[in-house]
Amino acid sequence: MPTSSERLRDDAIALAWSLWAEMGVSGWQRNHASHAIDPERLILFTAFLGDTDPRLRDESTDWCIAYGRYVSAARLRNLLATQTPEVRATFAGVAATVNAHSNLRWPSATQARPYTRTQRSAIADFTGPSLVVLRLRALFGVGARAEVLRAFLADPAARFSAADVAPDAGYTKRNIAEAMDALRTAGLLRVQALRNQRLFGLADAAWLTSLPGGLPEAWPRWSSVFRVLEGLIAGMREADRLTPKVRTVEASAVLRDLRGDLEQVGVRLSQEESGPSAWATLQRLSDELPAAWASGSCSGAA
Repeated sequence: MPTSSERLRDDAIALAWSLWAEMGVSGWQRNHASHAIDPERLILFTAFLGDTDPRLRDESTDWCIAYGRYVSAARLRNLLATQTPEVRATFAGVAATVNAHSNLRWPSATQARPYTRTQRSAIADFTGPSLVVLRLRALFGVGARAEVLRAFLADPAARFSAADVAPDAGYTKRNIAEAMDALRTAGLLRVQALRNQRLFGLADAAWLTSLPGGLPEAWPRWSSVFRVLEGLIAGMREADRLTPKVRTVEASAVLRDLRGDLEQVGVRLSQEESGPSAWATLQRLSDELPAAWASGSCSGAA
């Protein structure tokens, strides 16, 4: 029987495969047709998985070469700053390989690995619900404006400040503020001053929600989903080598670090679960969350 660590790894790979298959990569399992996909965060999560699944590594690289013009190099650069040194090192090789086989100039590139394109990645169009982010970029450009509109499409009735949108958008607050003001100037957003904030909302939600193509049912908080997966994988890998007493302390530290992201995906832990029962909690979450996400559960959806 596979260990908890092995099941966790397999579920993480299955999730990545399903998301890439939605984006046109040659794969067999598609469980996320109704989930909005975040390309840059998926690319970095796949870098985290590294060489665990060589076919996933190679097929996702092929997609990046074929469709990398719809990926934001600036957003990749900003999100890379939040990654571990190991992920940054792995991504550097991916970026170098993508750059070597295209006209792209992805950041942090080092040495390209020997690579032959599979050329199996194909997307007929971006009208599917899961590809709504790519559709916005095809319509409004690969930049902060598309990310602002993504935030409003996920919640058309919301009012956001630039500070509200910037963290998940992966752009600086200044970039988002400039994009919001440009969209206001175009008449797409309206603005309201509230104390020392400028809150933006859609001037008319109908125009955005009636854009061509289907809309997702779920807008997962992929930043939190992937951070939880990475934390669980690292925590379980480390805990397997520890004595029971030290393992509980390590598990408690992992859960403490993940608390904010766990809450973002709907998991609130009691003091007992994150303290004396931390190791059992870590095992339970490692068994339940990755399997649910891989199967297409909407946990972590906005």
